[in-house]
Amino acid sequence: MITLLNQPWTERLGWTLLHFLWQGVLVAALYALVRALAGGRISARGRYTIACASLLAMTVAPALTYWWLGNSEQAARIGDLTDWGARQLAPGVAYSPVTDPWRQAMPGIVMAWFAGAAACSLRLLMGFISAAGLRRSRHAPVRTEWQQTLDRLIERMHVSRSVRLLATDRVDSPSVIGWLRPVILVPVGVLCGLAPEQVEALLAHELAHVRRHDYLVNVLQGIAESLLFYHPAVWWISNQIRAEREHCCDDLAVAVSGDVLVYARALAELESMRPAHFKAALSANDGSLLRRIRRLTNPVAAHSPAGWGAAWSLGALLLLGIAGVAVTGAQGQSQPVVNLDTVWPDTVKQGDMKLEVRGLGRLTSDHTATLQVAETQMQEIRQGEPAMLAFPKRKEMVGGKVAVVHPEVANQTITVDVVMDHALPGIDLQEPVDGIITVGGLTNVVYVGRPVFGRSNSRVMLFKIEPDGHSAKKVPVQFGAAPVNVVEVKSGLQPGDKVILSDMSQYDGVAAIVLR
Repeated sequence: MITLLNQPWTERLGWTLLHFLWQGVLVAALYALVRALAGGRISARGRYTIACASLLAMTVAPALTYWWLGNSEQAARIGDLTDWGARQLAPGVAYSPVTDPWRQAMPGIVMAWFAGAAACSLRLLMGFISAAGLRRSRHAPVRTEWQQTLDRLIERMHVSRSVRLLATDRVDSPSVIGWLRPVILVPVGVLCGLAPEQVEALLAHELAHVRRHDYLVNVLQGIAESLLFYHPAVWWISNQIRAEREHCCDDLAVAVSGDVLVYARALAELESMRPAHFKAALSANDGSLLRRIRRLTNPVAAHSPAGWGAAWSLGALLLLGIAGVAVTGAQGQSQPVVNLDTVWPDTVKQGDMKLEVRGLGRLTSDHTATLQVAETQMQEIRQGEPAMLAFPKRKEMVGGKVAVVHPEVANQTITVDVVMDHALPGIDLQEPVDGIITVGGLTNVVYVGRPVFGRSNSRVMLFKIEPDGHSAKKVPVQFGAAPVNVVEVKSGLQPGDKVILSDMSQYDGVAAIVLR
């Protein structure tokens, strides 16, 4: 866990979670504003759609933020702005990636989020297990007349799936469980104690849930709540969705039954407290029962905004979130200072690039040598290809050609015999050899010196030195072929650009550095 939490993505995820503090408040404030401006002119279905769109925006915002923070160009712009903010807030204070307290706090923030998300997910899972247990438990026999009534309602409401009716004493109100094969659980007392028209109105309400695919929406809603559990705006919007969902089903039930008072009296007969042991089900007394009855009997008087108190509270939280993220972002993204003498810069070039393979070995005579080459490059080496040999005790290099490529593989290497262009009299046969074999070339390509961690056909982040020479910003670079000392640049750099090739892994969490 410690190793995982110290990966570069941890800081991105931590900043994503912090940025969602103000993003969630902003979405909730916009939702409250739309509700207030619309007043009573918008239907329950419209309010439900707006609430679902708001929750969807809250769910998508962290994913987009995580992607956006991974874009080096955007991160570099953030680094510029926040570095200026840091200098205004704390002149003369320098933050390094090692001592910055916000970077050190990111693993703890991510760990706390993982723990909370896991707990909420477990709670959600237990709810569905409990609901599934209700479906499999023993049920009292239902009279054929009630199933026939339900079938008639299915036809009248144009429900595309068959729905079973089950009687049980383990629920307190009619409830829907399942999406692909839904069932309606009805308390035995409801079937026996209410008038037939009232029972029919309640069954119409449950079929409205089935027709609207509310069970599936409820599952997705629970997942969003589990992942974004730490933000109160998410729970507020989610509660709005549940309330408007019941209003939509109430409207459909009234349209089918044709009598508002019959349906309102049926609701009044039910207990208003939601069963606490099966949150995954959708029951007829979800939401505020009294508010629903008032809305049915007097729609104009029952209408109220989404809650100005909540809107003002969310507005204050929005300001706090923006201020907190701005300050912490300024500190966390400030640019560390790097000594220019400690890095290895190189200039991007354009032209012909040799494709070379490197091998280490020893002399076998005064004019022959053997080299050990990686097995992965075996297919690139051919007999007669030119080679250059270097010796630790000799300044000049000696040319030669590949004589034999042995097919046997040992320790993931192959043996290559090289014949030198001329003999080396008096040389120590035990002296090691460092050889480079030219296996081909590319014409008119963009290339640069090979970075420490540069590999062929890989995408890396490199610090590109700005024209002033006093700063460098991280840019994504796509590599192509990567021979011994240089690497082909597919995208991200242009000829004339200067980049840092040395190991800069200690600055993985920053988008820009200052060079002194």
